[in-house]
Amino acid sequence: MDTIPNKLDVDLKYLPIINFAMQQNSVSVLRDLFVENLTDTTLSNIKIQFELNPTFGSLSSIPIQVIHPRDKIRIQLPELKLSPAYLAELTEHFLGNINLKVYSDEDVLFEDNYPIDILTYDQWGGLTVLPQMLSSFVTPNHPALQPIIKRASEILELWTGNPSLDEYQSRNSDRVRKQMAAIYIAITEQQIVYSSIPASFEEYGQRIRLVDAVLSQRMGTCLDMSLLYASCLEAIGIHSLLIIIQGHAFAGGWLVPETFPDSVVDDVSLLSKRIADGINDITLVETTCMNKSNNIDFDTAVSYANNKLLNNQFILAIDVKRARFSGLKPISQRVQHGEGWQIKEEALQKSTGNITPKSINPYDLSGISPDVVVTKQLMWERKLLDLSLRNNLLNVRITRNTLQLISSQLDIFEDALADGEEFRVMHKPTDWDNPLFNYGLYSAISARDPILDLIQSELTQKRLRTYLTETELSKALTYLYRSSRTALEENGANTLYIALGLLKWYETSSSERPRYAPILLVPVEIIRKSAAKGYVIRSREEETLMNITLLEMLRQNFNITISGLDPLPTDDSGVDVSLIYSIIRNSIKNQPKWDVEEQAILGLFSFNKFIMWNDIHNNSDKLKENEVVSSLINGKIEWKINGTKVDTKELDKELSPSDIILPISADSSQLEAIYEAANGKNFILHGPPGTGKSQTITNLIANALYKGKRVLFVAEKMAALSVVQRRLEAINLAPFCLELHSNKIKKSMVMEQLKAVTDVVATTHPDDFKIEAERIFSLRSEMNQYIDALHKEYPFGYSLYDAIVQYQYIAAEPLFTIPEELITNLDKNQLLNWREAVEKLVSVTNACGHPHNHALDGIEIKQYSSTIQQQASKTINRAKSNIYLLDTKVAQLSSILAGHNLGMYKRNSHSFLEILHILLDIPQMTSSLISAPQLTNLLKECEELCIHGRKKTTLKQTILESFSENILIIDAESILNSWQSASLKWFLPQYIEQRKVKRQLKTYAIKELRPNIVATLEDIINYQKEEKYLQQNQKNWTDFFGQYSKEEDWDTISLIIQKVAKLNMLLLDVTKDISITDEIKKGLGSQLVEGIDTFRRIHGSLLTEIISLYKKVEEDKSELINILCINPDLLTCEDEPWIEVTKIKLDGWANNIDQLKDWYQWLTIYRQIAEVNLGFIADQYKANNINTSQLLQVFNKSLYKAIIEYIMSSDDDLQLFKGEIFNDSIEKYKDLVARFEELTKEELYAQLASNLPSFTREASYNSEVGILQRNIRNNARGISIRRLFDMIPKLLPRLCPCMLMSPISVAQYIDVDAEKFDLVVFDEASQMPTYEAVGAIARGKNVVIVGDPKQMPPTNFFSSNSVDEDNIELEDLESILDDCLALSMPSQHLLWHYRSKHESLITFSNSEYYDKKLLTFPSPDNIESKVKHVSVDGFYDKGKTRQNKAEAEAIVHEIVRRLSDEDLKKRSIGVVTFSSVQQSLIENMLHDIYVEDPNLESLALDGEEPLFIKNLENVQGDERDIILFSIGYGPDKEGNVSMNFGPLNRIGGERRLNVAVSRARYEMLIFSTLRSDQIDLNRTSSVGVAGLKRFLEFSERGEHTLVMRGNSKEIEHTISHIIADKLRTLGYKVHTDIGSSDYKIDIGIVDEENLTNYRLGILCDGKNYCATKMVRDREIVQNSVLRMLGWNICRVWTLDWWEDPEKVLRTIIEALEQTNRQPIKKEKPFTPFVPPISKSIEQPLCGLSDFTNQESISSSIPYETAELDLVYKPKDDFFYSRNLILKQINQVVQKEAPISRNLLCKRVLSAWNISRLGQRLDRTFEKLFKDTDLYKTSSDEFDYFWVDKNQYDNFETFRSGNRDAVDLPPEEIANAMRKILENEVSIPIVDLIRLAAQVFGFARTGSIVDAAMNRGLDAAIQRNYIKLEEDRATII
Repeated sequence: MDTIPNKLDVDLKYLPIINFAMQQNSVSVLRDLFVENLTDTTLSNIKIQFELNPTFGSLSSIPIQVIHPRDKIRIQLPELKLSPAYLAELTEHFLGNINLKVYSDEDVLFEDNYPIDILTYDQWGGLTVLPQMLSSFVTPNHPALQPIIKRASEILELWTGNPSLDEYQSRNSDRVRKQMAAIYIAITEQQIVYSSIPASFEEYGQRIRLVDAVLSQRMGTCLDMSLLYASCLEAIGIHSLLIIIQGHAFAGGWLVPETFPDSVVDDVSLLSKRIADGINDITLVETTCMNKSNNIDFDTAVSYANNKLLNNQFILAIDVKRARFSGLKPISQRVQHGEGWQIKEEALQKSTGNITPKSINPYDLSGISPDVVVTKQLMWERKLLDLSLRNNLLNVRITRNTLQLISSQLDIFEDALADGEEFRVMHKPTDWDNPLFNYGLYSAISARDPILDLIQSELTQKRLRTYLTETELSKALTYLYRSSRTALEENGANTLYIALGLLKWYETSSSERPRYAPILLVPVEIIRKSAAKGYVIRSREEETLMNITLLEMLRQNFNITISGLDPLPTDDSGVDVSLIYSIIRNSIKNQPKWDVEEQAILGLFSFNKFIMWNDIHNNSDKLKENEVVSSLINGKIEWKINGTKVDTKELDKELSPSDIILPISADSSQLEAIYEAANGKNFILHGPPGTGKSQTITNLIANALYKGKRVLFVAEKMAALSVVQRRLEAINLAPFCLELHSNKIKKSMVMEQLKAVTDVVATTHPDDFKIEAERIFSLRSEMNQYIDALHKEYPFGYSLYDAIVQYQYIAAEPLFTIPEELITNLDKNQLLNWREAVEKLVSVTNACGHPHNHALDGIEIKQYSSTIQQQASKTINRAKSNIYLLDTKVAQLSSILAGHNLGMYKRNSHSFLEILHILLDIPQMTSSLISAPQLTNLLKECEELCIHGRKKTTLKQTILESFSENILIIDAESILNSWQSASLKWFLPQYIEQRKVKRQLKTYAIKELRPNIVATLEDIINYQKEEKYLQQNQKNWTDFFGQYSKEEDWDTISLIIQKVAKLNMLLLDVTKDISITDEIKKGLGSQLVEGIDTFRRIHGSLLTEIISLYKKVEEDKSELINILCINPDLLTCEDEPWIEVTKIKLDGWANNIDQLKDWYQWLTIYRQIAEVNLGFIADQYKANNINTSQLLQVFNKSLYKAIIEYIMSSDDDLQLFKGEIFNDSIEKYKDLVARFEELTKEELYAQLASNLPSFTREASYNSEVGILQRNIRNNARGISIRRLFDMIPKLLPRLCPCMLMSPISVAQYIDVDAEKFDLVVFDEASQMPTYEAVGAIARGKNVVIVGDPKQMPPTNFFSSNSVDEDNIELEDLESILDDCLALSMPSQHLLWHYRSKHESLITFSNSEYYDKKLLTFPSPDNIESKVKHVSVDGFYDKGKTRQNKAEAEAIVHEIVRRLSDEDLKKRSIGVVTFSSVQQSLIENMLHDIYVEDPNLESLALDGEEPLFIKNLENVQGDERDIILFSIGYGPDKEGNVSMNFGPLNRIGGERRLNVAVSRARYEMLIFSTLRSDQIDLNRTSSVGVAGLKRFLEFSERGEHTLVMRGNSKEIEHTISHIIADKLRTLGYKVHTDIGSSDYKIDIGIVDEENLTNYRLGILCDGKNYCATKMVRDREIVQNSVLRMLGWNICRVWTLDWWEDPEKVLRTIIEALEQTNRQPIKKEKPFTPFVPPISKSIEQPLCGLSDFTNQESISSSIPYETAELDLVYKPKDDFFYSRNLILKQINQVVQKEAPISRNLLCKRVLSAWNISRLGQRLDRTFEKLFKDTDLYKTSSDEFDYFWVDKNQYDNFETFRSGNRDAVDLPPEEIANAMRKILENEVSIPIVDLIRLAAQVFGFARTGSIVDAAMNRGLDAAIQRNYIKLEEDRATII
């Protein structure tokens, strides 16, 4: 029905057929409905009504409120509910329709009928509509199947002994296959007859005989039989497949419990790979073989099915199990018979009956580890691989380098090669036509092709067939034969292989063209037997190789890692080819259209860096023998490093000039490197710009050669090699250095070099070489001796220089004399203690007062507290009271002692107190005794009498013990005589007379007589004598001793005598005067008139009180000593009355006790000073009242004076030093060194020439000399360079001990087994990848890595440059330099910068990138910077031309100005731009100028250094006098500044900037529309951009803007500052420490007529002079550079200044007067160029190829990465941290959206330190994503997340930065493409893809990048940005 005109347009999308199966599976019939209002009025109250004819279901109407004019809306459709009863009863299909009417109120706006085909219950609708619905007719639960299942079980038991239909439970594919076979046999036994199938059934469908109908009718079509077989398989649990090919159907089953990703599979390779032998995942069965009378066994049926699958008629396969997962269930059972349409079936071959199917033996790949063992060697090999499609290891094509073989049974072929069999290569059979030649290869021959039998037969006869005719084959083999031999000879590496097996792969899923990559590479050689027999091939007996280029490409581009191939699996002969193919197939079986094709190709397989790859691959063990290579592999230093760092200061003292050969002058940092290299050290030599790197390498090589070493110099770039080569030529070493940089060098050039060395004539060694060396060494030692002595630091930390400087800086006088012995033993620690003590003394006395005459002097407390102070105060007051009372009492006592005060002096106190005690204690003292004259003698007499008295008393007591007292008066003497007389008689008279005596004595006895009568009588006699003596001598005793004399109390009398004698002695001791003593004794005598007791009654209390007070005073004193630690003698003044002194002290202490705390501070510091032996300082300070404010200066000056005197006295040379004499020594040294450099060249040449053999005669034919002579004559005809080198292994090192090569030429020409070089030197190592360097390193014993890590890294165009994130720890860094640095390999640094003729030109780099470690030289005009910022008024044409024309015009104007000026044009010019667009603009503008003025072009380009115009990417290595910068980037027309600065934003941008800003020698002008303050570092994280901001600040405002290293360092006192101060007082304008680096001009006197210049520079012998390590540096290198810069220099010596400062000043003034002032050069003032308004040259883009170097177009912004906080939790916590992860997801999306699902997951996992996204993690993420409100889009199989739908709809920009291609949202790529086309309008699609890839940072495209760009292209088309016209893209 027609649509109502001009009302509505209705578009209904629906399925054109329905059937019962669709109803059973709830298939949606109505898919979409759109209604468009074609009118200009609003339609309302709309209702859509459906009518089904016939009524096969129900469908409700749809109300619509309103449809606006010209609006098209989508209608939400109701569900069409199909009637199961109606469809189940339907026996014939017919055409129905759906009637659709649209009402507005009652008006019909639209009506139409939509036809629909209603199928019967058992009818399938074909492939056009839902082909997977066929799986509904697989009915595994039908009862009719049970007999078949039972019979299959019986058959299975018959075969295996086990009837169980256990599907996959056994995990044995063979048992599953036998179950399939049993089903096959059981169905075959049913005798089912063929039935035809309708033509084109697969398109239109057919009636299906369900299983019950087939089994009951015994009839079925191929589809019926397939469904029956599939139903039986599913019934026993096997996953079944239905295969549809053109006009036919058959079935199959999975042998493993898997399914395809989709229910319908249309890629035949997904089946073909899985049915291949060795994989056997699937078995296909030709089900018509089960029909009656066929009698075909199961294996044959399988073979038939496999062949039909591969006959190119495949349509699709249906995976029934996968369909079940999608909800498609079997239709409900219904038994009904029907007829099917007939088709003509293929006639099937008959076979023998039912036999047991043969077993299959699939490879068990489960044991293969999924991990590939990645080694450092493998990583190097990968990096050398060429992953581009031009590499025939990835994209093999039939060319003259390849020969395709007709292939069959490749495993047998490989086994035969491994067994050493030879195969003859033959042309193709003459009666056979080649198969299709497509995509560069012949297609594999079909298994049914009869030629296959022939090929297999030929293989057994060791013959191989090709696709070429006989003539073609002959040419091809001849070419391969010759080429392979040449390659082997030239490169030492075989490149001829047989490729066994090809991987057919596609760059993207949408690619139509397959690529073929070899899998196995068998090394072979071609042998020509004879012209008749032709060529044969055989194995080279080398290992068969896996194509690692292929493996690496799969890993990088497709994330396919194939494990189990390292090492290759082997069988009995060679490798296991079938297993290898199975491993490959298993790894790529999910890749659409990919497959392994078992074909063989003989060919030359190589690539750009194959030689280096082969070198590493085949020589890995030999490479590891090198300690440096081994260290790189293991990531740690493998050799023992001597921790002692070489010090050239010591070398200068120890080494003679003849010990290190220096044909070119070298500074100390260079010499250190040369010395280390000569001593066999491995190290890194850091060579910043302008530090004499090539000069150092030249010296290093020369010295090594002189030492008899062989040197290999390696440089990647010829330019770097040429610089060193030219320097070697300049010192006459050219003949001995063989240059082989190119691996394609002409043989004639090599022979010319070798001939040159054979022409060398030996010369004699210069006679005076050694003598001159010794003279230099001797003079150098003398000069070093002075500077060492001057700056020798003594143990106390000062040198003589330091002491002199410090002494002169102090104005105070040296008041202290410090003993020399203290200086002798002084060390730093002690000196520190001194200083701290004195400083603290100053601090304390400033705070607490000067100690001079302090009131508390004498108090020496050890600690202080307020308690102590209170206690002291109390004690002092008490002591004060006692001392005053004592004074009173003592005064009273003096009246008794004749007016004499015996206690006046403290020294008499003890005697005084003893006197008092005697007076109080003596028993008796009479006036007569004390007043007696000659008292001493009298007392002695009295004492003698006492002795006799005591003896008398003793005898009396003894006698009276036995006798009465009367016996004392008997005449004992006569009785004794009688006794003795009797004893002389004889016995009896004796007895009688003695008895008489006894009787006489008995009358007195009171007890029995003693036996010894004689002793008794003698005692009595002695008693009578003593009695008589006493009576005679005791006169006046009673007056003397009173009653004691009467009582004969001898002890008391003796005591009195002693005390009186002591009293007398004490009085004499106290008074020291006899007369005074007599006066005192007389005074005492007068007081004793009444006796001692009366004396005591009157005066005893006074005496006692005085004694008590004395005791109290002593107690007070002790307490004061205890509390205040006073000196005990302090209160005892020998010469003054102590009591009075004590009273004064105590009064002072009592009145000032509140100052005790301050006094304690003084006491503390005094003790500290005394402890450090400086007590004399404190004493003198206190005693002399030295001003505290000057104390420290006085001390320091005294100290420095003592130090100076100590040092000078110990060194005669210092005392005798004269500057004039030393200056003469310097000049003499310069002359000697200049002469010696020439002698060195002569000696070096003579030494090397002496090693050469004689070439003047003809040598033996086979000798190495003879071989070389012969090859020189015939120009090495017929022999390769490598072969020649191998033939003269001993001669070559003697001829050319130095070889200059590139890494690839090393691998090509130098055999790894050859004798090792002693030293390998790498130049520009920062630009050499490690994998290229290791081969050269391994050729040497030691290596020196020369480079600058602050300059640009390697540029890789063709090598693999991806990062293996799974093995990141094995990844190399950017260069060999970086890797060696990471090893912590020892480093040497070149420190002296010579290039810049003005220090400001290198100041920025030195500060920003080299931590101010470079030593740079200031120039005489150093006051004004030569880095000038030229502000240009213009704008950056962002988004259009990307040019800055104002800057370009200003630069061109400046170039013209300079070239037109006679003076300025002498300086060379270079222009550096920040983009290639700006570079091209300037070039074009200059070209126009050159056209108008050809003379300018000649001036610019014909000079020694022509003008260059380069950008940041290619300026490294160039330098010019004047550098003009064009920043280019800046504010656009609106004044907005983008933070995208092209190359600077990239990683390593700061290196590019460093290179660019260090190219100028004399001046640098920065032309910029951009100011530093316009760069906002908050908007970019680029290190390069931050550097640019600081560089612009430096150019705008000068050096002070730099944060210079060491700025916080204190300014040290130097002799130069002292001299400068003196000069300023004379009226000169003087600057000190001139220079921005650590090297300084000590003093500069400014030229008063040219204030930007210095008139005179003064160099002193201070710290800078001493820090210079060598005499050569101090007196030659530095001075020559300063002279070259234009300095006038005057030398000042410290000791001259110390001795006579005025004389030194006169010398300086004389030097000033003699200085010839340089005329002031007034350059024409520079004025910025203002571009003319009238004319502006519009510059087009420079070309598509430059796009990568241009600024990213206007909407591009840097890609900003979300920074997530690291999560320090166990990884398992990830699964339980839902809220945290959702937060992290939101953080990432907010920062980085749109973002790919893959990258979003990586970001979150990275915060958790999880490296891989496994299945469990993936499922977790999927659940989390569902819980977010993020907007998701999809493209192909990739998902992308957006913040919300609004962001997606309004996203118009794109971001540059590091992302993988798969992570780029198509919409973002589309935006980039649109921006590109806004400029280009229309370009080829391939160019658009390439440019878009470059915008996103992909320098080259590949399959993955191409796929991403194509997704973007599709998105751009969908968004109506662009349209495609043929092969071009055009903007809409």
